[in-house]
Amino acid sequence: MTQGALRVLPTEVELAVRVQPCLAERRTYERADRAHPCEFFADQGSFHSYDLRADSAPPTPSTLQPVRYAGRRRIVPELLSGCRKAPIMSVGINPNLPAFWPGKHSSLQPVFDDLLQYVHHYRYRAIGKLEIEPGAYTTLLHGRTDQAAGGPELAATGTDLPVRLANQAMYEAYQGLLDGLAAAAGWTGAKLSVGEDLSYGNMVACGSPRWITRPDPKQPGLPVMTTEQRDGIVDECFSKRRYFLRQLFHSLPRVLLVFGGATRDAVATAMAGHFTAGAPKVGEDLDALLARRVVLRYGALPDGKELAARVIFVPHASGNPDGFAAAKAKVIAALHDEVTAGAIGFDQKSGHLARSVGACTFCDNAMYRIGACDYVDQLVPLARPPQAPGGEESSEEGGDGAAAILRERAAQDALLDAWTARSGGAGGAFG
Repeated sequence: MTQGALRVLPTEVELAVRVQPCLAERRTYERADRAHPCEFFADQGSFHSYDLRADSAPPTPSTLQPVRYAGRRRIVPELLSGCRKAPIMSVGINPNLPAFWPGKHSSLQPVFDDLLQYVHHYRYRAIGKLEIEPGAYTTLLHGRTDQAAGGPELAATGTDLPVRLANQAMYEAYQGLLDGLAAAAGWTGAKLSVGEDLSYGNMVACGSPRWITRPDPKQPGLPVMTTEQRDGIVDECFSKRRYFLRQLFHSLPRVLLVFGGATRDAVATAMAGHFTAGAPKVGEDLDALLARRVVLRYGALPDGKELAARVIFVPHASGNPDGFAAAKAKVIAALHDEVTAGAIGFDQKSGHLARSVGACTFCDNAMYRIGACDYVDQLVPLARPPQAPGGEESSEEGGDGAAAILRERAAQDALLDAWTARSGGAGGAFG
């Protein structure tokens, strides 16, 4: 499907259509005489998976829904999680796979056949991922030994599963930062939460337990990609298809949180040349980065307005919990600095942070509806309607009309195209 064929879909909707089947397409439509680099993700094995019991998207904004066992399946690429216009975004290299870790083999991977269910999941996912209830998992094993990938199937496909939300340490750390920010700012009635005020996404859409090109002697069972696979994956997903960058330039968060040394190096490499203050270096000490102001420039709108984000580098909350705990107060202080500077605002009416600039119809559009947008009155498009005679804005159509979509896409694409042109491409390989 050509880019032009989907040009009247809002960017955020088009990306859902493109990202969900991407790994399957790489296995099916690429040359058969050689493996595509992205097949690394499919070759990691199969994992306990689930589908929703209902045939359509859930009526409530929660990922804890009645589910059924879908057998062992390969992974599916992930979208940005949370509100697309949340003003804070956490950035990782690629999604984690909890099932690989000890005690986590009961974790479940979502494999929705329905686009609306897929969209719903990544709009409303917050701090938890589904896992089978411990007692039910033990019963379903029947004394067998489970494995991270490629172990026994637990039940017949379609069997109802008792599940629970298992809060992830990383996402709980995000919530702790939001709670700390609300306390530091003294906001009464604040309801800041992961998924609403902080989104989280990855520079590569497909998950693995680690992003490594050399075996880890301490964890010899982890999948290891070759350097050629890594470079090919980055070229395909980050540079060519620009899934992360297109989500970033639609979201335009005012703050980016970068956790850990590996992501620091990826961001410093892929976004080199776009930092207007405090440019990070590969391998640089995280404490030194946290101590100074780092600013990433998105670009300028036609009216000359500059768009940028504060980038805050943080010790990895789950990989280095002691380092994160030591830095937490400084991270909250850096977030509060952005409140003081006016980059982050608080909306007393909703109890959440004010949305970032730009239009969004991810939840409710001409193609589907998964729920009402709670922030529709805050959204300000990048591109305004043309002026009618007399200097007033034309009222040609609503915000989700074809002309409005084309204007907004053109503004987003112009920003991103100028950004990538300045870097000579979408970014280099990152380790």
